[in-house]
Amino acid sequence: MQSFYSKYYKYKLKYLNLKSQLGGSLSMNNIKDLTKQISIPRQIGSKNLELVKEIVFSKLKELNLITEEQKFTQTVRSTSYNFSNIIAYNPKASKKFILLAAHIDSCQIDNFEGAIDSASSIAIIIELAKNLLKINSNYPLMIVFFDGEEAINGQWSNDNSLIGSKYFVNNYDISMIEKLYLLDLIGGNLENKFYAYKNNPISNDQIKKLADINTKYKDQLFVYPSINIKETEVEDDYIPFKEKGVKYLHLIPYPFPKQHHKNIDTYENLNWDYIETFTKVLFEYLFHIF
Repeated sequence: MQSFYSKYYKYKLKYLNLKSQLGGSLSMNNIKDLTKQISIPRQIGSKNLELVKEIVFSKLKELNLITEEQKFTQTVRSTSYNFSNIIAYNPKASKKFILLAAHIDSCQIDNFEGAIDSASSIAIIIELAKNLLKINSNYPLMIVFFDGEEAINGQWSNDNSLIGSKYFVNNYDISMIEKLYLLDLIGGNLENKFYAYKNNPISNDQIKKLADINTKYKDQLFVYPSINIKETEVEDDYIPFKEKGVKYLHLIPYPFPKQHHKNIDTYENLNWDYIETFTKVLFEYLFHIF
């Protein structure tokens, strides 16, 4: 029979190994390489968007996830467009899914790379997925990259944006989703922080936990709700999920980074220290959910 001390040291060693994995397994080079590949103008219906989808689809297949493209056609202001969401999930999962999501299209500005909006989010999610599954092959992970988030041919309104997320919630079994984590505009500077919101009560506890983890790092990106809580979130792909009663956390900084919807939103203008801290904090948080 194992002694108490041998069991204790066995579990301590397991804990230390796990702690080492959490701290050192994420590859910033992977995030940088993928972000650079997909930081190209990728407006709705463009060849570049199809190329980016092929790259992302291939990366997800490498993770041994069930991967599919949810294709559909929709008329927006008298013009017909072809859209497709990219969906991937872990077939080994035995619990409801944790959904990590971002949008894959870029806004309709000429030569707009959309590195922060949202190429970096896509690359972060894929690296998070790779490492969560490496530590726990049964992790209940789902990933969706939404098409048509940006406003089509005009200012943002209800009828020309969030096309992919609206279609997804109405044409997929969302009862399988435990919670949505939506990433957007990741890679700005220290003034671009993450807050809890009064219109999303569950964000208080989640942002507090993220802020606790964040204290391990030099730069505090997540703000304790006891210090500051914001009133109302900006519109984004979480809205169709909220309307269906799905719990969510909208990980978008306030204020928006200075490059938002400007031609300076390029790969060269991303803040990699910021991205590294954000990624490590979110990784540890997601790992400890299960």
